Amino acid sequence: MDPRSIHAGATKLRGVGNPTQSRTLRRFNGILLLGLSLAVAPAAFCGDVGTEVFTKACGPCHGKDGRAQTPAAKKLGVKDLSQSKLTDEQIVQQILEGKQDQKKDSKMPPFKEKLTKIEIDSLIPVVKAFRK
Repeated sequence: MDPRSIHAGATKLRGVGNPTQSRTLRRFNGILLLGLSLAVAPAAFCGDVGTEVFTKACGPCHGKDGRAQTPAAKKLGVKDLSQSKLTDEQIVQQILEGKQDQKKDSKMPPFKEKLTKIEIDSLIPVVKAFRK
């Protein structure tokens, strides 16, 4: 038996010598990689956007760590986010509408005119990450 024929047969079985199979395999790998990237990207995107939005919009009162230890937070009685037990929907509602005390004085301003839906949604995992 000719050794070249054995090698040629093995090459065909693996699809190495066949341009159609090789191209199909490359497409499959590309689609698989794209799918994995899209599955991971939203979480990474939200985390970065959420952290940035929190720092700018929420941080001045709640502080970087969410514990409300800033001078403004102490003066206004801002909630420590590590103690929060709000659901996702409640978090969104509070960001949109703000919070008022019993006298109907604003404790937290509404952000529905200041933040986009994407920005508000990106805050949910950030706020929940402060919980103990």
